Amino acid sequence: MAPDVRDRLVAFFESHQKLVEADALELLLRQPRPLIASREVLERMGVGEPFVTSELVRSTLTLLRPSRIGAELSLEVRPPTPPSSAGDASPAEPFRLIRQGFVAPTPNTPPLDGYRRLFANRFERLREMLKGRPTLENLRSAHEIERSGEAASLIAMVRSVRSTARQHHLILTLEDETGCIEAFLPKEAPGAAEPILPDEVIGVRLEFGRDPSRLPRITTLERPDVPWRRKVQRSDTSNRALFLSDLHVGSKAFLADAWGRLVDFLKGAGPHPDLARTIRYVVVAGDLVDGIGIYPHQERDLAIPDVVEQYAELGRRLSELPSSVTIVVVPGNHDAVCPAEPQPALSPPLCERLGPNVRPLANPSTFSLEGVVVEAYHGRSLDDLIPSIPGASYSRPTEVMARMLRMRHLAPSYGGRTPLAPTPVDGLVVDPLPDILAMGHAHTFGVERYRGVLLLNVSTWQAETEYQRMRNITPVPARAVLVDLSTLGVTSIDCTSSEAVVAATSL
Repeated sequence: MAPDVRDRLVAFFESHQKLVEADALELLLRQPRPLIASREVLERMGVGEPFVTSELVRSTLTLLRPSRIGAELSLEVRPPTPPSSAGDASPAEPFRLIRQGFVAPTPNTPPLDGYRRLFANRFERLREMLKGRPTLENLRSAHEIERSGEAASLIAMVRSVRSTARQHHLILTLEDETGCIEAFLPKEAPGAAEPILPDEVIGVRLEFGRDPSRLPRITTLERPDVPWRRKVQRSDTSNRALFLSDLHVGSKAFLADAWGRLVDFLKGAGPHPDLARTIRYVVVAGDLVDGIGIYPHQERDLAIPDVVEQYAELGRRLSELPSSVTIVVVPGNHDAVCPAEPQPALSPPLCERLGPNVRPLANPSTFSLEGVVVEAYHGRSLDDLIPSIPGASYSRPTEVMARMLRMRHLAPSYGGRTPLAPTPVDGLVVDPLPDILAMGHAHTFGVERYRGVLLLNVSTWQAETEYQRMRNITPVPARAVLVDLSTLGVTSIDCTSSEAVVAATSL
Protein backbone atom coordinates (compact mmCIF):
# COMPACT_ATOMS: atom_id res chain seq x y z
CA MET A 1 0.00 0.00 0.00
CA ALA A 2 1.41 3.39 -0.99
CA PRO A 3 2.64 5.59 1.86
CA ASP A 4 0.38 8.34 0.56
CA VAL A 5 -2.71 6.23 1.38
CA ARG A 6 -1.44 5.59 4.90
CA ASP A 7 -0.88 9.31 5.48
CA ARG A 8 -4.30 10.19 4.14
CA LEU A 9 -6.06 7.74 6.44
CA VAL A 10 -4.19 9.09 9.47
CA ALA A 11 -5.08 12.65 8.42
CA PHE A 12 -8.73 11.62 7.92
CA PHE A 13 -9.07 10.39 11.50
CA GLU A 14 -7.11 13.33 12.90
CA SER A 15 -9.47 15.73 11.15
CA HIS A 16 -12.22 14.17 13.30
CA GLN A 17 -10.08 14.36 16.46
CA LYS A 18 -9.39 10.59 16.49
CA LEU A 19 -6.09 8.75 16.86
CA VAL A 20 -5.72 5.47 14.99
CA GLU A 21 -3.68 2.62 16.49
CA ALA A 22 -1.03 0.96 14.32
CA ASP A 23 -2.78 -2.44 14.17
CA ALA A 24 -6.08 -0.79 13.32
CA LEU A 25 -4.43 1.18 10.53
CA GLU A 26 -2.94 -1.99 9.03
CA LEU A 27 -6.37 -3.65 9.03
CA LEU A 28 -7.89 -0.68 7.18
CA LEU A 29 -5.06 -0.55 4.65
CA ARG A 30 -5.77 -4.18 3.69
CA GLN A 31 -9.33 -3.30 2.64
CA PRO A 32 -10.09 -2.76 -1.06
CA ARG A 33 -11.63 0.63 -0.24
CA PRO A 34 -9.74 1.94 2.82
CA LEU A 35 -11.46 5.31 3.07
CA ILE A 36 -14.96 3.84 2.79
CA ALA A 37 -14.10 1.41 5.57
CA SER A 38 -12.63 4.21 7.68
CA ARG A 39 -15.78 6.26 7.33
CA GLU A 40 -17.88 3.32 8.48
CA VAL A 41 -15.62 2.91 11.52
CA LEU A 42 -15.98 6.60 12.34
CA GLU A 43 -19.78 6.41 12.10
CA ARG A 44 -19.83 3.57 14.63
CA MET A 45 -17.52 5.23 17.15
CA GLY A 46 -18.88 6.68 20.37
CA VAL A 47 -18.72 10.42 20.84
CA GLY A 48 -16.20 10.21 23.67
CA GLU A 49 -13.94 7.56 22.09
CA PRO A 50 -10.63 9.17 21.08
CA PHE A 51 -8.89 5.99 19.80
CA VAL A 52 -9.53 3.83 16.74
CA THR A 53 -8.63 0.33 17.94
CA SER A 54 -8.15 -2.90 16.04
CA GLU A 55 -11.12 -4.42 17.89
CA LEU A 56 -13.35 -1.60 16.70
CA VAL A 57 -12.18 -2.01 13.11
CA ARG A 58 -12.72 -5.79 13.17
CA SER A 59 -16.24 -5.47 14.56
CA THR A 60 -17.10 -2.82 11.96
CA LEU A 61 -15.77 -4.89 9.06
CA THR A 62 -17.76 -7.90 10.26
CA LEU A 63 -20.98 -5.91 10.06
CA LEU A 64 -20.34 -4.45 6.65
CA ARG A 65 -21.72 -6.04 3.52
CA PRO A 66 -19.04 -6.67 0.88
CA SER A 67 -20.98 -4.55 -1.57
CA ARG A 68 -20.72 -1.58 0.78
CA ILE A 69 -16.93 -1.71 0.89
CA GLY A 70 -16.80 -2.23 -2.85
CA ALA A 71 -19.12 0.68 -3.64
CA GLU A 72 -18.45 4.36 -4.21
CA LEU A 73 -15.33 3.95 -6.29
CA SER A 74 -14.91 7.70 -6.54
CA LEU A 75 -14.13 7.88 -2.82
CA GLU A 76 -11.26 5.41 -2.89
CA VAL A 77 -7.93 6.84 -1.79
CA ARG A 78 -5.50 6.29 -4.62
CA PRO A 79 -1.83 7.16 -4.85
CA PRO A 80 -1.10 10.09 -7.14
CA THR A 81 -0.73 9.25 -10.81
CA PRO A 82 2.94 9.34 -11.76
CA PRO A 83 3.86 11.97 -14.34
CA SER A 84 3.96 10.86 -17.93
CA SER A 85 7.15 10.81 -19.93
CA ALA A 86 5.82 13.49 -22.27
CA GLY A 87 7.59 16.80 -22.45
CA ASP A 88 5.06 18.68 -20.31
CA ALA A 89 4.98 15.85 -17.68
CA SER A 90 1.34 16.68 -16.96
CA PRO A 91 -0.67 14.32 -14.69
CA ALA A 92 -3.61 12.30 -15.98
CA GLU A 93 -6.19 14.48 -14.20
CA PRO A 94 -4.94 18.08 -14.11
CA PHE A 95 -8.30 19.59 -13.14
CA ARG A 96 -11.00 17.84 -11.11
CA LEU A 97 -14.15 19.44 -9.74
CA ILE A 98 -14.78 18.35 -6.15
CA ARG A 99 -17.90 20.33 -5.33
CA GLN A 100 -19.80 23.46 -6.27
CA GLY A 101 -21.31 25.36 -3.36
CA PHE A 102 -24.57 26.13 -5.14
CA VAL A 103 -27.40 23.62 -4.90
CA ALA A 104 -30.71 24.76 -6.39
CA PRO A 105 -33.44 25.39 -3.78
CA THR A 106 -36.14 22.74 -3.65
CA PRO A 107 -39.05 23.81 -5.88
CA ASN A 108 -42.25 25.00 -4.16
CA THR A 109 -40.58 25.06 -0.73
CA PRO A 110 -41.75 27.96 1.45
CA PRO A 111 -38.82 30.27 2.27
CA LEU A 112 -39.01 29.59 6.02
CA ASP A 113 -38.83 25.84 5.42
CA GLY A 114 -35.92 26.39 3.05
CA TYR A 115 -33.94 28.34 5.64
CA ARG A 116 -34.80 25.78 8.30
CA ARG A 117 -33.26 23.06 6.12
CA LEU A 118 -30.25 25.24 5.37
CA PHE A 119 -29.41 25.84 9.03
CA ALA A 120 -30.18 22.24 10.00
CA ASN A 121 -27.74 21.03 7.34
CA ARG A 122 -25.08 23.48 8.51
CA PHE A 123 -25.52 22.50 12.14
CA GLU A 124 -25.33 18.77 11.51
CA ARG A 125 -22.20 18.98 9.38
CA LEU A 126 -20.32 21.27 11.75
CA ARG A 127 -21.44 19.22 14.74
CA GLU A 128 -19.81 16.16 13.19
CA MET A 129 -16.51 18.07 13.05
CA LEU A 130 -16.73 18.78 16.79
CA LYS A 131 -17.88 15.38 17.99
CA GLY A 132 -15.43 13.19 19.82
CA ARG A 133 -13.07 15.88 21.08
CA PRO A 134 -11.61 15.04 24.49
CA THR A 135 -12.45 18.54 25.73
CA LEU A 136 -16.14 17.95 24.99
CA GLU A 137 -16.75 14.88 27.13
CA ASN A 138 -20.24 13.81 28.25
CA LEU A 139 -21.89 15.37 25.23
CA ARG A 140 -25.59 16.08 25.79
CA SER A 141 -28.42 18.00 24.14
CA ALA A 142 -29.58 21.40 25.37
CA HIS A 143 -32.81 19.87 26.69
CA GLU A 144 -30.97 17.17 28.66
CA ILE A 145 -28.53 19.65 30.18
CA GLU A 146 -31.24 22.09 31.21
CA ARG A 147 -33.28 19.30 32.78
CA SER A 148 -30.44 17.60 34.66
CA GLY A 149 -28.44 20.62 35.81
CA GLU A 150 -25.26 18.52 35.69
CA ALA A 151 -21.91 19.31 34.11
CA ALA A 152 -21.89 18.32 30.44
CA SER A 153 -20.79 19.40 26.99
CA LEU A 154 -22.97 20.84 24.27
CA ILE A 155 -22.58 21.46 20.54
CA ALA A 156 -24.85 24.29 19.51
CA MET A 157 -25.45 27.18 17.17
CA VAL A 158 -25.04 30.64 18.68
CA ARG A 159 -28.45 32.28 18.68
CA SER A 160 -27.41 35.53 20.34
CA VAL A 161 -24.54 37.15 22.25
CA ARG A 162 -25.00 39.90 24.78
CA SER A 163 -22.72 41.59 27.29
CA THR A 164 -23.34 42.26 30.99
CA ALA A 165 -23.69 45.94 31.86
CA ARG A 166 -20.85 46.40 34.33
CA GLN A 167 -18.19 43.73 33.91
CA HIS A 168 -18.75 43.04 30.20
CA HIS A 169 -18.93 39.29 30.63
CA LEU A 170 -20.82 37.46 27.90
CA ILE A 171 -24.15 35.67 28.00
CA LEU A 172 -24.69 33.29 25.10
CA THR A 173 -27.97 31.83 23.96
CA LEU A 174 -27.11 28.43 22.50
CA GLU A 175 -29.48 26.37 20.39
CA ASP A 176 -29.60 22.83 19.09
CA GLU A 177 -32.47 20.82 17.65
CA THR A 178 -33.91 20.16 21.14
CA GLY A 179 -34.08 23.72 22.45
CA CYS A 180 -32.14 26.69 23.80
CA ILE A 181 -30.00 27.24 26.86
CA GLU A 182 -28.32 30.38 28.19
CA ALA A 183 -24.73 30.20 29.44
CA PHE A 184 -22.28 32.58 31.10
CA LEU A 185 -18.82 33.16 29.60
CA PRO A 186 -16.45 35.20 31.81
CA LYS A 187 -14.58 37.87 29.89
CA GLU A 188 -11.23 36.47 31.10
CA ALA A 189 -12.02 32.96 29.82
CA PRO A 190 -9.87 31.83 26.84
CA GLY A 191 -12.98 31.42 24.69
CA ALA A 192 -13.94 35.07 25.19
CA ALA A 193 -10.73 36.40 23.65
CA GLU A 194 -12.13 36.01 20.12
CA PRO A 195 -15.53 37.50 19.25
CA ILE A 196 -18.36 34.98 19.08
CA LEU A 197 -20.55 35.55 16.06
CA PRO A 198 -24.27 34.86 15.66
CA ASP A 199 -25.07 31.60 13.87
CA GLU A 200 -21.61 30.06 14.18
CA VAL A 201 -21.48 26.52 15.59
CA ILE A 202 -19.37 25.92 18.69
CA GLY A 203 -18.77 23.25 21.30
CA VAL A 204 -18.81 24.23 24.98
CA ARG A 205 -18.21 22.59 28.33
CA LEU A 206 -20.81 23.73 30.90
CA GLU A 207 -20.36 23.68 34.68
CA PHE A 208 -23.13 24.38 37.17
CA GLY A 209 -22.67 26.10 40.53
CA ARG A 210 -24.49 25.41 43.76
CA ASP A 211 -27.14 28.02 43.08
CA PRO A 212 -29.58 26.49 40.55
CA SER A 213 -30.91 29.95 39.68
CA ARG A 214 -27.58 31.01 38.17
CA LEU A 215 -26.59 30.37 34.57
CA PRO A 216 -24.19 27.53 33.79
CA ARG A 217 -20.62 28.69 33.25
CA ILE A 218 -18.70 27.96 30.04
CA THR A 219 -15.30 26.54 30.96
CA THR A 220 -14.25 25.33 27.49
CA LEU A 221 -15.12 26.68 24.05
CA GLU A 222 -14.18 24.84 20.85
CA ARG A 223 -14.62 25.73 17.19
CA PRO A 224 -14.57 23.24 14.29
CA ASP A 225 -11.26 24.74 13.07
CA VAL A 226 -8.48 23.18 11.00
CA PRO A 227 -6.76 20.19 12.65
CA TRP A 228 -3.19 20.93 13.71
CA ARG A 229 -1.86 17.89 11.89
CA ARG A 230 -3.16 17.40 8.40
CA LYS A 231 -1.57 16.29 5.18
CA VAL A 232 -1.26 19.11 2.67
CA GLN A 233 -1.40 17.87 -0.89
CA ARG A 234 1.31 18.57 -3.44
CA SER A 235 1.58 18.07 -7.18
CA ASP A 236 4.15 15.71 -8.66
CA THR A 237 5.08 18.40 -11.17
CA SER A 238 6.38 21.94 -10.81
CA ASN A 239 3.43 23.40 -12.69
CA ARG A 240 2.01 26.65 -11.34
CA ALA A 241 -1.39 28.29 -10.88
CA LEU A 242 -1.99 32.03 -11.20
CA PHE A 243 -4.64 33.56 -8.92
CA LEU A 244 -6.56 36.74 -9.81
CA SER A 245 -9.75 38.44 -8.69
CA ASP A 246 -11.98 41.47 -9.25
CA LEU A 247 -11.26 42.16 -12.89
CA HIS A 248 -14.26 44.53 -13.18
CA VAL A 249 -14.18 44.47 -16.96
CA GLY A 250 -16.51 47.19 -18.25
CA SER A 251 -15.50 49.74 -15.64
CA LYS A 252 -13.84 53.00 -16.68
CA ALA A 253 -11.32 52.20 -13.94
CA PHE A 254 -10.32 48.83 -15.46
CA LEU A 255 -6.50 48.79 -15.52
CA ALA A 256 -5.97 47.92 -19.18
CA ASP A 257 -2.27 48.78 -19.18
CA ALA A 258 -1.55 46.64 -16.12
CA TRP A 259 -3.58 43.80 -17.66
CA GLY A 260 -1.47 44.09 -20.79
CA ARG A 261 1.71 43.71 -18.73
CA LEU A 262 0.27 40.58 -17.12
CA VAL A 263 -0.58 39.17 -20.56
CA ASP A 264 2.96 39.89 -21.76
CA PHE A 265 4.39 38.11 -18.71
CA LEU A 266 2.21 35.04 -19.29
CA LYS A 267 3.30 34.93 -22.93
CA GLY A 268 6.95 34.84 -21.88
CA ALA A 269 7.95 38.43 -22.59
CA GLY A 270 10.45 39.98 -20.20
CA PRO A 271 13.11 38.40 -18.00
CA HIS A 272 11.07 35.38 -16.76
CA PRO A 273 10.03 33.26 -19.78
CA ASP A 274 10.90 29.98 -18.03
CA LEU A 275 8.62 30.87 -15.11
CA ALA A 276 5.76 31.78 -17.45
CA ARG A 277 6.03 28.41 -19.21
CA THR A 278 5.22 26.57 -15.97
CA ILE A 279 1.79 28.24 -15.61
CA ARG A 280 -0.99 25.78 -16.40
CA TYR A 281 -3.96 27.31 -14.56
CA VAL A 282 -5.52 30.70 -13.92
CA VAL A 283 -8.13 31.07 -11.16
CA VAL A 284 -10.30 34.20 -11.01
CA ALA A 285 -12.19 34.66 -7.72
CA GLY A 286 -15.19 36.70 -8.79
CA ASP A 287 -16.32 40.15 -9.96
CA LEU A 288 -15.36 39.26 -13.51
CA VAL A 289 -17.23 42.30 -14.83
CA ASP A 290 -18.38 45.53 -13.20
CA GLY A 291 -22.06 44.74 -13.69
CA ILE A 292 -25.05 47.07 -13.78
CA GLY A 293 -26.84 48.79 -10.88
CA ILE A 294 -24.60 47.35 -8.16
CA TYR A 295 -24.26 50.63 -6.26
CA PRO A 296 -25.83 54.11 -6.56
CA HIS A 297 -24.92 56.05 -9.70
CA GLN A 298 -22.70 53.24 -10.97
CA GLU A 299 -23.55 54.23 -14.54
CA ARG A 300 -21.15 57.17 -14.19
CA ASP A 301 -18.27 54.70 -13.73
CA LEU A 302 -19.06 52.39 -16.65
CA ALA A 303 -17.15 52.27 -19.91
CA ILE A 304 -19.51 49.52 -21.16
CA PRO A 305 -23.10 50.11 -19.95
CA ASP A 306 -24.48 46.80 -21.33
CA VAL A 307 -23.78 43.79 -19.11
CA VAL A 308 -23.87 41.32 -22.04
CA GLU A 309 -21.24 43.38 -23.81
CA GLN A 310 -19.20 43.43 -20.60
CA TYR A 311 -19.01 39.62 -20.75
CA ALA A 312 -18.10 39.80 -24.44
CA GLU A 313 -15.22 42.09 -23.50
CA LEU A 314 -14.29 39.70 -20.66
CA GLY A 315 -14.04 36.92 -23.22
CA ARG A 316 -11.76 39.05 -25.35
CA ARG A 317 -9.51 39.84 -22.38
CA LEU A 318 -9.30 36.20 -21.31
CA SER A 319 -8.54 35.15 -24.89
CA GLU A 320 -5.35 37.24 -24.64
CA LEU A 321 -4.00 34.71 -22.15
CA PRO A 322 -2.16 31.66 -23.55
CA SER A 323 -4.63 29.12 -24.90
CA SER A 324 -2.71 26.34 -23.11
CA VAL A 325 -3.90 27.44 -19.64
CA THR A 326 -7.11 26.27 -17.97
CA ILE A 327 -9.02 29.30 -16.66
CA VAL A 328 -11.37 28.72 -13.70
CA VAL A 329 -13.82 31.54 -12.93
CA VAL A 330 -16.39 31.99 -10.17
CA PRO A 331 -18.83 34.92 -9.97
CA GLY A 332 -18.97 37.69 -7.38
CA ASN A 333 -21.51 40.24 -6.24
CA HIS A 334 -20.93 42.37 -9.38
CA ASP A 335 -21.65 39.50 -11.77
CA ALA A 336 -24.96 38.82 -13.54
CA VAL A 337 -26.10 35.92 -11.36
CA CYS A 338 -28.37 35.66 -8.33
CA PRO A 339 -26.74 37.77 -5.58
CA ALA A 340 -27.69 35.41 -2.73
CA GLU A 341 -24.89 33.04 -1.72
CA PRO A 342 -23.92 30.42 -2.71
CA GLN A 343 -24.15 31.82 -6.22
CA PRO A 344 -24.68 29.67 -9.32
CA ALA A 345 -22.18 29.65 -12.15
CA LEU A 346 -22.55 32.05 -15.06
CA SER A 347 -25.41 31.12 -17.36
CA PRO A 348 -24.60 29.50 -20.74
CA PRO A 349 -25.54 32.62 -22.77
CA LEU A 350 -23.00 34.69 -20.83
CA CYS A 351 -20.34 32.01 -21.34
CA GLU A 352 -20.69 31.81 -25.12
CA ARG A 353 -17.75 34.11 -25.78
CA LEU A 354 -15.51 33.02 -22.93
CA GLY A 355 -13.53 30.44 -24.86
CA PRO A 356 -13.21 26.64 -24.61
CA ASN A 357 -10.49 26.77 -21.93
CA VAL A 358 -12.67 28.72 -19.46
CA ARG A 359 -14.46 26.70 -16.77
CA PRO A 360 -17.27 28.72 -15.11
CA LEU A 361 -18.08 27.41 -11.62
CA ALA A 362 -20.36 28.42 -8.74
CA ASN A 363 -19.30 30.72 -5.93
CA PRO A 364 -17.81 29.09 -3.90
CA SER A 365 -16.36 26.00 -5.56
CA THR A 366 -13.76 23.45 -4.55
CA PHE A 367 -11.57 21.74 -7.14
CA SER A 368 -8.27 19.95 -7.50
CA LEU A 369 -5.34 21.19 -9.57
CA GLU A 370 -3.03 18.20 -9.99
CA GLY A 371 -4.04 16.94 -6.55
CA VAL A 372 -3.82 20.31 -4.75
CA VAL A 373 -7.27 21.18 -3.35
CA VAL A 374 -8.35 24.78 -4.03
CA GLU A 375 -11.43 26.57 -2.74
CA ALA A 376 -12.32 29.75 -4.63
CA TYR A 377 -14.77 32.14 -2.97
CA HIS A 378 -15.35 35.74 -3.94
CA GLY A 379 -15.56 36.97 -0.35
CA ARG A 380 -18.60 39.20 0.02
CA SER A 381 -19.00 38.07 3.63
CA LEU A 382 -15.97 40.22 4.47
CA ASP A 383 -18.49 43.08 4.54
CA ASP A 384 -20.20 41.41 7.52
CA LEU A 385 -17.21 39.88 9.29
CA ILE A 386 -14.91 42.91 9.28
CA PRO A 387 -17.36 45.16 11.21
CA SER A 388 -18.09 42.27 13.62
CA ILE A 389 -14.47 41.53 14.57
CA PRO A 390 -12.62 44.23 16.54
CA GLY A 391 -9.42 45.22 14.77
CA ALA A 392 -10.35 43.54 11.48
CA SER A 393 -9.67 45.54 8.35
CA TYR A 394 -10.03 45.35 4.58
CA SER A 395 -6.27 45.98 4.46
CA ARG A 396 -5.64 42.65 6.26
CA PRO A 397 -8.20 40.27 4.73
CA THR A 398 -6.22 37.08 5.39
CA GLU A 399 -6.79 37.51 9.14
CA VAL A 400 -10.52 37.30 8.52
CA MET A 401 -10.04 34.36 6.16
CA ALA A 402 -8.28 32.49 8.98
CA ARG A 403 -11.31 33.24 11.15
CA MET A 404 -13.52 31.66 8.49
CA LEU A 405 -11.43 28.51 8.69
CA ARG A 406 -11.70 28.41 12.47
CA MET A 407 -15.49 28.48 12.07
CA ARG A 408 -15.27 26.20 9.00
CA HIS A 409 -17.81 28.52 7.39
CA LEU A 410 -17.45 31.35 4.88
CA ALA A 411 -20.50 33.45 5.84
CA PRO A 412 -22.06 32.32 9.14
CA SER A 413 -24.29 35.24 10.13
CA TYR A 414 -27.74 35.59 8.60
CA GLY A 415 -29.34 39.00 8.06
CA GLY A 416 -26.30 41.13 7.21
CA ARG A 417 -25.00 42.48 3.93
CA THR A 418 -24.42 38.99 2.54
CA PRO A 419 -27.75 37.49 1.43
CA LEU A 420 -27.98 33.74 1.94
CA ALA A 421 -29.98 31.48 -0.38
CA PRO A 422 -32.39 28.94 1.23
CA THR A 423 -30.65 25.93 -0.29
CA PRO A 424 -31.11 22.40 1.13
CA VAL A 425 -27.34 22.02 1.53
CA ASP A 426 -25.19 24.77 3.03
CA GLY A 427 -22.56 25.29 0.34
CA LEU A 428 -20.66 27.79 2.49
CA VAL A 429 -19.46 25.15 4.96
CA VAL A 430 -15.72 24.66 4.40
CA ASP A 431 -15.69 20.92 3.77
CA PRO A 432 -13.47 19.40 2.54
CA LEU A 433 -10.59 21.48 3.81
CA PRO A 434 -8.63 23.10 0.97
CA ASP A 435 -4.89 23.38 0.60
CA ILE A 436 -5.44 26.85 -0.89
CA LEU A 437 -8.27 29.26 -0.06
CA ALA A 438 -8.42 32.03 -2.69
CA MET A 439 -10.63 35.10 -2.29
CA GLY A 440 -11.01 38.65 -3.51
CA HIS A 441 -13.63 41.36 -2.87
CA ALA A 442 -11.37 43.42 -0.58
CA HIS A 443 -9.47 44.87 -3.58
CA THR A 444 -6.26 44.46 -1.64
CA PHE A 445 -3.44 41.92 -1.45
CA GLY A 446 -2.64 39.38 1.24
CA VAL A 447 -0.82 36.07 1.57
CA GLU A 448 -0.67 33.99 4.75
CA ARG A 449 -0.69 30.41 5.98
CA TYR A 450 -3.03 29.09 8.62
CA ARG A 451 -2.41 25.56 9.91
CA GLY A 452 -1.09 24.50 6.52
CA VAL A 453 -3.79 26.22 4.43
CA LEU A 454 -2.44 28.85 2.04
CA LEU A 455 -4.65 31.96 2.24
CA LEU A 456 -4.69 34.26 -0.78
CA ASN A 457 -6.52 37.55 -1.22
CA VAL A 458 -5.61 38.41 -4.74
CA SER A 459 -5.93 42.11 -5.46
CA THR A 460 -8.00 43.78 -8.18
CA TRP A 461 -7.63 45.04 -11.74
CA GLN A 462 -9.69 48.15 -11.10
CA ALA A 463 -8.31 51.50 -9.94
CA GLU A 464 -9.87 53.31 -6.99
CA THR A 465 -13.42 54.51 -7.60
CA GLU A 466 -15.43 57.26 -5.92
CA TYR A 467 -17.61 54.62 -4.27
CA GLN A 468 -14.55 52.97 -2.73
CA ARG A 469 -13.29 56.32 -1.44
CA MET A 470 -16.69 56.87 0.16
CA ARG A 471 -16.38 53.51 1.94
CA ASN A 472 -12.78 54.20 2.96
CA ILE A 473 -11.42 51.26 0.94
CA THR A 474 -7.93 51.81 -0.47
CA PRO A 475 -7.24 49.25 -3.21
CA VAL A 476 -3.92 47.52 -3.81
CA PRO A 477 -4.35 46.90 -7.54
CA ALA A 478 -2.73 44.82 -10.27
CA ARG A 479 -1.12 42.15 -8.11
CA ALA A 480 -1.25 38.48 -9.07
CA VAL A 481 -0.24 35.47 -7.02
CA LEU A 482 1.65 32.58 -8.58
CA VAL A 483 1.71 29.29 -6.65
CA ASP A 484 4.05 26.38 -7.33
CA LEU A 485 1.78 23.34 -7.00
CA SER A 486 4.66 21.07 -5.99
CA THR A 487 5.71 23.18 -2.98
CA LEU A 488 2.88 25.73 -2.47
CA GLY A 489 5.62 28.34 -2.66
CA VAL A 490 4.30 31.80 -3.55
CA THR A 491 5.54 34.38 -6.04
CA SER A 492 3.89 37.78 -6.42
CA ILE A 493 3.62 39.59 -9.75
CA ASP A 494 3.25 43.37 -9.55
CA CYS A 495 1.99 44.86 -12.80
CA THR A 496 1.69 48.48 -11.65
CA SER A 497 5.03 49.63 -13.08
CA SER A 498 6.25 49.67 -16.67
CA GLU A 499 7.10 45.95 -16.53
CA ALA A 500 5.77 43.08 -14.43
CA VAL A 501 7.87 42.74 -11.27
CA VAL A 502 8.26 39.21 -9.93
CA ALA A 503 9.17 38.62 -6.28
CA ALA A 504 9.20 35.49 -4.13
CA THR A 505 7.05 35.73 -1.01
CA SER A 506 8.30 34.15 2.21
CA LEU A 507 5.76 32.93 4.77
